[in-house]
Amino acid sequence: MVAQSSSTSKVNVKNFSRSTLGEFDAPVIEGSWPENLSGYVFIVAPYHREKERHLFAGEGVIIKWDLKSDNGKIKVYSKRLKTWDSVWHKILPIYNLSKGFFPAVISPLGVSEIANTAIVNMNGRLILTADAGRYWEVDPVTLDTITPIGYFDEHVVSVPLSFFPMVANTAHPLVDPKTKQLITCELKSKPNPGDLFTDMISAVYITTWDGEGTLKHWELEGTVLEGSPHSAIVTEKCIMIPDMPFQMGLAMLLGVKIPPLKAYPKTQIYIVDRDELKPDQETVPSRLVTFDGDSYHFLCNYHHIDGNIHLVGIQQATISLTEALRPDDVKHFSGEKYDKDYYGIPWMFGFDPGVLRKVVIQDTQVISEETFVHPGWFTTTLFTADPREFLAEKGYSALYQVYAGYYQQFICRRQYLSFRDSKNRVLRDDQLPQQDLPSVLAKIPLDTNWQELTEQIKQEQEQNPDTHVCDLGKGLLDFYVYPVGSILNSIQFIPQNQGYLLTTVLTPDSLEAWLFTADNISNGPIAKIRLPDKVTFGFSLHSDYFEEVTPAPRTYKVNRLESDLRSIMVVPWEFLFNQRKDIFNRK
Repeated sequence: MVAQSSSTSKVNVKNFSRSTLGEFDAPVIEGSWPENLSGYVFIVAPYHREKERHLFAGEGVIIKWDLKSDNGKIKVYSKRLKTWDSVWHKILPIYNLSKGFFPAVISPLGVSEIANTAIVNMNGRLILTADAGRYWEVDPVTLDTITPIGYFDEHVVSVPLSFFPMVANTAHPLVDPKTKQLITCELKSKPNPGDLFTDMISAVYITTWDGEGTLKHWELEGTVLEGSPHSAIVTEKCIMIPDMPFQMGLAMLLGVKIPPLKAYPKTQIYIVDRDELKPDQETVPSRLVTFDGDSYHFLCNYHHIDGNIHLVGIQQATISLTEALRPDDVKHFSGEKYDKDYYGIPWMFGFDPGVLRKVVIQDTQVISEETFVHPGWFTTTLFTADPREFLAEKGYSALYQVYAGYYQQFICRRQYLSFRDSKNRVLRDDQLPQQDLPSVLAKIPLDTNWQELTEQIKQEQEQNPDTHVCDLGKGLLDFYVYPVGSILNSIQFIPQNQGYLLTTVLTPDSLEAWLFTADNISNGPIAKIRLPDKVTFGFSLHSDYFEEVTPAPRTYKVNRLESDLRSIMVVPWEFLFNQRKDIFNRK
């Protein structure tokens, strides 16, 4: 058994609620904020409109943290993204066809554009992204919404719905440091012929944008995704598109309680050589690489080492971010019904330890694979790394990983039944913890043999049964265990001096941000700041660091009226009649 006594922690689920907008002073309540710290961290969070219950539904809220201390206070700015569909939702009483428990809001006007998942620093321009909908540009100084990226008929539309058709893409594009282009992917979806309502499949397109002109697309030959990419993994030589278990079908989109088919229980990645992306070509070949585990995020070296791709898959076998707690759900471990404050929280807390998998790929083969598993660190979520190492020839030296913890009250019976037989589970049911386990922030060196590291911690556990399971490995790794009930949320590396880590924390009483030095996490935060009691940003997501901010150039802007007209006239024709030349010959 991982733990002996049974107990659950009090987590303030109201901290997950709607974001507060405005300008705030966050005082330093503990420790000392470095006087020489400067720059800005941008974090994005969802903003719930009325009747939106899913935690990741709602347009993005941009949160800007000015890292320069002013008399012991940090200035925090927050403003809501104003996508154009929100105007219609405000004017008209739009019926949410997805019943409020799916991240995307489906209405007769189409699919809402949320751009609430990740931040991209595109050569000083601030871009908000999500896994569905166009990307949106925001002024990094004023946080004003400027424009969506592209007219709908410039995109590869997944489903042609009314004014706002669905554009399924990835929340994690990459801006190439050499070409300065934004590299992403887009999907053209259709129901799976054998399972019309429970599953969808998608053709895949690599998409690039130079920041000013029309988007350029290349279709991957013979490539069909069953899930969602969530990331475009880019190196100096290739672009990789993962097929990940973010599955959806027509039933899920419409809120019908029919689950999608089970995802393939391994990580699948399609690799495209960048020199194949010729301007006069419409399609490109891809090769498929497969390795064990359910990967949701990736850390990848930009440069190949000895001609090989080096990446890390962040894996978790027992979660689903498209499913959420509903009024008819019960807590798996107690059988109790949920209070309404829990409704809409995704299945994002796993009942299995998180797995990190280090993989080396040569051509179409995985030539090296190592996994790191800590028996007390559950729910791998967000991560960060030192951006100064992005272009280093030897690649990243370490991964800074968030483990959100193990909280029995968030694991419902449906979640357990969906994943109890997963082939990727680490623990058997009789090995599950009998008490909640806290969040952990850990620095995992990449030059260490992870198999040996895992075995050393396992041996330490056997030899020291009285040591708390989360504290195992203190002589091997640099990590910090958060108080039980305080959930570690967003994380960002600040590339100054020895490096700092800014983490947001949902405590039982307040929303705080804790600052660590990257070379000594185990000593705990060097400073804590607390937002006012009236302020919350909900469960915030990904982030990025800007050394300085300047007003957006505003040389690129999509016209709203023209966008609406083109979406209802051009998009259906292209989609329904499959006019490939319309996609590839755009001017």
